[in-house]
Amino acid sequence: MLLEGKVALVTGAGRGIGSEVARLFAGEGARVGVHYRSSRETAEALAREIGGVALQADLTDSAATEAMVAAALSHFGRMDVLVNNAASFAADLSFEQATWDDFQNEFAGVVGTTVNPTRAVVPIMKQQGGGRIIVFLATLLQRPVPNYVVHATAKSALIGLTRTLARDLGPHGITVNMVSPGMTLTEYSQALPEKVQDAVRRQTPLRRLATPEDVAKVVLFYASPLADFVSGANLAPDGGLAVL
Repeated sequence: MLLEGKVALVTGAGRGIGSEVARLFAGEGARVGVHYRSSRETAEALAREIGGVALQADLTDSAATEAMVAAALSHFGRMDVLVNNAASFAADLSFEQATWDDFQNEFAGVVGTTVNPTRAVVPIMKQQGGGRIIVFLATLLQRPVPNYVVHATAKSALIGLTRTLARDLGPHGITVNMVSPGMTLTEYSQALPEKVQDAVRRQTPLRRLATPEDVAKVVLFYASPLADFVSGANLAPDGGLAVL
C-alpha cells in the first residue's frame, strides 16, 4: 500500500488517464478527490467506486479552483498529492491557421489548469511540511507532430514551470515532477483513424500504444515513497518513442 494514509487530488479524473490514476491511487491506500469539469456522471460513479469524492471546477477560473481545493481539504483534512492531468487539447491546427487567440486560449487550458490548482495546494503542502505535485507533458515535445504547434507551445511552458517549482518548493519538502505520455488508448486516440494508430505503433520500439495504466504507474511512482528524492524529473511512458 504505497499511498496508505495519503490524500490525492487528481484533476480531469472523470475519464481517460485521470480515471486510471484515481483507481490506482485508491488501490494503493489513498483517499482521492476526483476532479471533473463536465464529466459529472462518470466522475461521481468513479468516486463511489473508489470511496472518494467528486469535485467540480473550471480550472481556468482561479476562484473556482480555490473553492474546489478548499472543499477537498474540508472533506479530507489534508492534501498530499496533486496530479495535474486536466488540460485542453488543440490539435489539427497549422501555424498559418492559428491565431494569437488560439495560442492564448490553449495557454489558459493547459498552463492555467496546472497553475491554478498548484497555487491552491502549495500553501497547504507547505503547512504540512511536504507534498507531491505531478505535471503532465507529452511525448510530442520530443517528437513534434504536424499541426500540433498550439498545444505543443503551451505544454512546453510547463517544463519551465515544473523545473522552477522543483527548485523553489524543494526546501519545503515538496517535489514537482513531469510525466510525458506517448499516444495512449483513450477516447481521443481510439477515435483516430486506424492507419494513424498503426503508424505510431510501428514507430514505437515496444510496438504498441500506451494504456492508461501504463501512464498511471509512472504517476504512482512519483507520488509514492519510491520517489522521495526525485524532483524536477521527466519520465516518458511512451514505449521508447521519444528516443528515436
